[in-house]
Amino acid sequence: MPYYQVDEVVGIGSTQILLVRDITFAVPVYEVVEELFTVNITDCHVCTDKVIFNGTVEKNIVYKTPPGVTGEGTIAYHKEDFTFSGFVTVPGAKPGDKCQIEKAEVGDCRFLIPATSPPYTSARQKFIVDVAIKVIRTLEQPSI
Repeated sequence: MPYYQVDEVVGIGSTQILLVRDITFAVPVYEVVEELFTVNITDCHVCTDKVIFNGTVEKNIVYKTPPGVTGEGTIAYHKEDFTFSGFVTVPGAKPGDKCQIEKAEVGDCRFLIPATSPPYTSARQKFIVDVAIKVIRTLEQPSI
C-alpha cells in the first residue's frame, strides 16, 4: 500500500528577548532620523517540548551630524550587529520535528538613550526581539 507524507502542526511557541548594548558613534549624533532593524533566526533545533534558536539583529541608525559653520550638517549612519539565543516552549515537540519561524521582529519597544545631550557620541540601545516558532511533524499516511 503506498503512503504519502503529511505535515502536522504540533504547536507554536513565542518569546521575547531584551537586548542591551552601549554604542559609540565615530561621528557625533545631532538627531536620529531613523532606526532600521533586520532580524534573522540563523538556526533552530527541536528537543522535547522546546525549541532552542540563535539569531542576529542588524541595526542601522540614520542620523544628522552637528551643523557646521554654514548651518548645514550631513546625514550619517551607524551599523551594529547583535547576536542572541533563546528558546520557546512547545508542548508535544520532540527531536526529529521541524521548526518554522513564524515571526522574528523588533516592535515598537525600542530605545536609544543618549549619554549626554546632543551632539553625543555614545548611547545605550535597548530593544525587544519578538520570536514565534511553529513546530511541524511529518507523518506518513496510507493512500486510500
